[in-house]
Amino acid sequence: MISFLFVLGVIIIIVCLVIIFILTKNENITMLVYKTGMCESDIDDRLKNKEDLILRCINIINRQIKLEIKVFDEVKNIKVSKLNNYDKDKLLTSAFQEIEKIYVDNPELKSVKSFDGIIKDIEKLEIDLISLRTLYNKYASMFNNLYNKFPYKIICKFRKFGLKSLYEGREIQSEIDKELNFVV
Repeated sequence: MISFLFVLGVIIIIVCLVIIFILTKNENITMLVYKTGMCESDIDDRLKNKEDLILRCINIINRQIKLEIKVFDEVKNIKVSKLNNYDKDKLLTSAFQEIEKIYVDNPELKSVKSFDGIIKDIEKLEIDLISLRTLYNKYASMFNNLYNKFPYKIICKFRKFGLKSLYEGREIQSEIDKELNFVV
């Protein structure tokens, strides 16, 4: 009887240690999920602001120059299409690249003061987005690295967490160069 109680005590201690071990690992996963969620939320807010500014640019371009560009039509329908943040980011970035080309090629747009201000606001938002995407990718990479390891995989399956997608990398060097050229 004493040996049975001894074995039962050892089993209880081992189970408690395993539970404590899993709970500490659960905290790591939960923190990374929280951090990626916060970054996603901030990215979503910035993308909504960028979308609004780009739509304003498109309206000014249509009034001043009357150009019809396919990317602009896609941006106008962005709310209806229910794109995820990754696809929305790509679409808005390509639309902004088109806007920058049109801005450089058409001197009459440079006389519209509000257009110039909107362009600068979008560039500031893009710098914020670059830093948020970088931070998100850092935490998502850390999460993805842990995801396939024991006991994290069990925790993720139990809590219904999946692998995190990463944003495409954007080089911040071009933004830094723009800022340096502007200052000089």
